[in-house]
Parts: sequence; C-alpha cells; structure tokens
Amino acid sequence: MKRIYRETSLLVGKLNRRHVQLFLLVLTLSLFILGAGAPGAEGTTTGL
Repeated sequence: MKRIYRETSLLVGKLNRRHVQLFLLVLTLSLFILGAGAPGAEGTTTGL
C-alpha cells in the first residue's frame, strides 16, 4: 500500500498545471460536441 501511495504521489508531482488545463479543455469540448449532436440522432429508445 505504501508503494502505491508513493508511486501515485510521484505521478501527481510530475503533472503540470498546463497539461491538466489542456486535458480538461479537450474533455469539455468533446463532451459539448457529443451533447450538441445528441438531439439529431435517429431512432427512439422505446423500441416503437
């Protein structure tokens, strides 16, 4: 357990603030694009 905690803390220490911001930006934009296209999807969920 101590090894996992140590490796995780080393990984978090290597993360750059700009990389985290870029990841969140890309994630937000991709979710926005997927959400914007959702109403145009064909078919229904009721199976009729």
